[in-house]
Amino acid sequence: MGEVVNVRLLAESSYSLNPPSGKLLYILGREGRVREEDLIPSSSVDPLIPYPMLNPLQTLFYKLYSGGTALIASPTSSGKSLLAYLFMKDLKGRVVYTAPTRALVREKAVEFRRYYPRDVEMRTGESVIENFKNPRGKVVVSTYEHLAYAFRNSASWIHSVEAVVVDEVHQASKRWILEEVITACLRKDIPMLCLSATLPGIEDLSRWVDAKLVIESAWRPVPLHRDVRRLMEFEPVVSLSEGSSEETMAGRLFNALFSLRNSGDKVILFVHKKSLGWKILELANQEKVGIMNQTLPFDAEEGREPEIAFHNADVPKKEREEIEEAFRNRNLNTLIATQTLAYGVNLPADRVIIMVKFIKKPEGTKIMPDSLDILQMEGRAGRLGIKEEGYSHLIVYGAKGEELQRELRESLNAPFKTALMDYRNNLDALSFFLLLAHMYEGKNYKSYLKKTYSFAKVGNKTVEQVEEFLRERGYLQSYTPTDKGLFCIKTGIPPTRFEEFLRRKSALVDLMATVRPLLHMRKFESLFDFLKRKERFEQDMEIVRGLILPCGKGCYQDNTDQFLFYTKGLTARYANVKHPPGEFSYLATDALHLMRNLLEIKAQGFYTLKSMDIIKIAHSVKYGIEHEYASLVGIKGIGHIRANLLKEVILEVGITPPDVCSPTEEFLEKLSGFEEALLEKFISYREFSQEKAREELKKVSIILQNNAGGYMVDDKILLAFGLFTVGADAFRFKKSELIQLLREVS
Repeated sequence: MGEVVNVRLLAESSYSLNPPSGKLLYILGREGRVREEDLIPSSSVDPLIPYPMLNPLQTLFYKLYSGGTALIASPTSSGKSLLAYLFMKDLKGRVVYTAPTRALVREKAVEFRRYYPRDVEMRTGESVIENFKNPRGKVVVSTYEHLAYAFRNSASWIHSVEAVVVDEVHQASKRWILEEVITACLRKDIPMLCLSATLPGIEDLSRWVDAKLVIESAWRPVPLHRDVRRLMEFEPVVSLSEGSSEETMAGRLFNALFSLRNSGDKVILFVHKKSLGWKILELANQEKVGIMNQTLPFDAEEGREPEIAFHNADVPKKEREEIEEAFRNRNLNTLIATQTLAYGVNLPADRVIIMVKFIKKPEGTKIMPDSLDILQMEGRAGRLGIKEEGYSHLIVYGAKGEELQRELRESLNAPFKTALMDYRNNLDALSFFLLLAHMYEGKNYKSYLKKTYSFAKVGNKTVEQVEEFLRERGYLQSYTPTDKGLFCIKTGIPPTRFEEFLRRKSALVDLMATVRPLLHMRKFESLFDFLKRKERFEQDMEIVRGLILPCGKGCYQDNTDQFLFYTKGLTARYANVKHPPGEFSYLATDALHLMRNLLEIKAQGFYTLKSMDIIKIAHSVKYGIEHEYASLVGIKGIGHIRANLLKEVILEVGITPPDVCSPTEEFLEKLSGFEEALLEKFISYREFSQEKAREELKKVSIILQNNAGGYMVDDKILLAFGLFTVGADAFRFKKSELIQLLREVS
């Protein structure tokens, strides 16, 4: 392995932008003595660096890094992006920067274009075109999923990769796809720069990735002041009507949120679960505080100036981006958030307040959020160049402050863990990794498993059981993946999920319920939280229950009931849902991948579906509408809610739904005189006033007229079908030619 350089960067190091000054203080290895050095002027490193000097972390890395893999654990906002540039700037080949979310990929791509103006490309899987055009840039900024896809399918561009920067490497503890990416780099001897905030088990992680340089940093660009308090110190404001324990907790946190801040502070209140955040927001509405969220699980008073918002995975994508922009630009100074924000886009605050709940059980104490999440959340406190200090308030419930402090200290001594190590609850990943191992190494598949972090902890008996499953179900022949196994590797669908798809197909389950396991990366878990208070919810649920009756418990365990509720368009009947919530608001990419997979499944003979049915399914997933009415969402600009209300009108007046790719003009001729029926839908379902309903009706009429000369099909879905069918030649096809292709391919 060679000699490893371990370094501790001390919190006493200093850095100032105005005037440029500072000192680097660190301890090298086990020598014990503190070394002090000057910071390096940026001009002596690279004139493109936009700061007068490197900060302590960057200076230390620049001085000590001499090649191979490096692991850096340092607080959020300590300049790790510039470390990536220092890592990659002298390399001749291609470098990949991989991050956990599309938002982070976009953010980092903008940063790196400062150094490589025409040489940075993004790979997020959002555009199907990506797979038909190889990147030409020196720097490829990619999501974990897209990089894993490129490795396992041996994409031509991947062979020129000289190094990989792994951002948020601690995500391996939550997402098994990252373990696949790191294992691929280890197999190919690709040097990595692994970046993380403070994390436990850094020695375990460094041994796995074979790091030659390990830097643990306690230095923060903005000093953090931590204050630990008990929740009971804060009297609850007037509670909500039910008066439950969670509502009382929300009342106390609402008090803490406004009593701990200073005037003008940007504040984030982190909560350990979404239901608590919604309770606090509902309380804010009750207290006449203007809220920015539009799609809510409760009825809110409109027309107030927004003062507070809730940022979490259930917020529709469009609303979430608007909230982020408002907080970034100081149009909004108060944010409630879950842990997703701690790992997402960079939204620094002056002050963070973190609710920490202790749950004591016979088998041990659990804290929510966990220690790693708390440290990530604290990383949001402090804005370099704006405020000299950051503040963190840990609000403890179920324990004393000293217990939390001890837990945070001891957590850093815990071993590093990955998502795959929880194999009893992750058989999907386990079956997929074993399949990969056989593809890469054949009879010597255990040599691949030894490159992973997790399999040494899984146990041979479990491995043998999963391997037997793969052989029995036809994924392996001897030590080689079959066509069925190669299909799963190519698409990233775990064999366990594909087996569930085949089971549902055989059970003659509803079409959309059948394809749900193929969307295995999606949880579809939050829709009902927005609907269950409404009177009509049970009535609509009866429709869904009837559809999945033949499926059994499996259709509830993976939230197929919520997926069906959405794809049947039932959410359009709920006025509080302004946009489809959470995952349901950004399924465009998933719809294209599903279409590609279904075409491959059809070609392999696993399922007989007509191409037109497949393209209808893609429309249904992307927009949330019954696949029989998929053509309606092919009207550009119509969207989920308007299309489903048009569907209701069609049902009411008895019009046969038009086919996908039909001329829009033919549909409009049949639909003449629809205005009053649609107006009534806006009033009864969307609870619009007469005036607002007529305004919305006018918008729909304009949309329909603007599309009169077109076809009822989503352009991106149509192009993707062409690419999946005839390859890159589809780029040269006219729309009418793509439609003809769809009609010709059975």
